[in-house]
Amino acid sequence: MKKREKTAQKILDVSWQLFQELGYSETTTRQIAAQASVATGTVFSHFPNKIDILKQAMHQQIDSVIAKAHAENEQSSPRLRLRHYAKYLYSFYCENRAFSKELLKDLMWHSQYFEQQVDSFKQMLFEGHKYDDTKASAMMDCYFMTLLYGLNNEHLSPVQMVSILTSKLQMIHT
Repeated sequence: MKKREKTAQKILDVSWQLFQELGYSETTTRQIAAQASVATGTVFSHFPNKIDILKQAMHQQIDSVIAKAHAENEQSSPRLRLRHYAKYLYSFYCENRAFSKELLKDLMWHSQYFEQQVDSFKQMLFEGHKYDDTKASAMMDCYFMTLLYGLNNEHLSPVQMVSILTSKLQMIHT
C-alpha cells in the first residue's frame, strides 16, 4: 500500500472510530485530523468533505458485513439469499442508525456512489441462477424501502425488519 493510500485509510479508520464515539454530527474534520496525526488540509486532500469520509467508511464497513454474511450463507435462491444478507445488514444499519440516516439522506441524491456495489450485490444474489435485472431491482427496492422504514421507526428491530422484507419478497417469485 502506498503512503497516500495508508494515510487515506488511517483517516477512514480514525473517522469511523470518532463517528462511533461522538456521533457523525459532533465529529469535526479537525478532530479527525488531530486523531490521525495529519494536517486538516491533508484530510481535505483525500476527501472533499465530511460526508465523503462517511460514505467511504460506510462503504468499507458494508463490504465487511457482506463478506461475513457471504461466508455464512447457505441459501440457494436469490430471495432467501437477500433475506440472509438483510439480517446482517439491517443489524449493522440499526447499530449505526444516526449516521446510516445521514448517509442515506445524502445517497438519495447521489445514488451513483453505491451503484457498483449494489449491482455487484444483485449479481451475487442470483449466483447460480439466470440473472433477471427486473426481479433483482424489485428485490433491492423492497430491501431499501424496508431499510428506510426501519431506520425511521426506532422501535423496529432488525429481526422485525427482516420479517417485513420477507413478506414483500414473497410477492416476487425467484
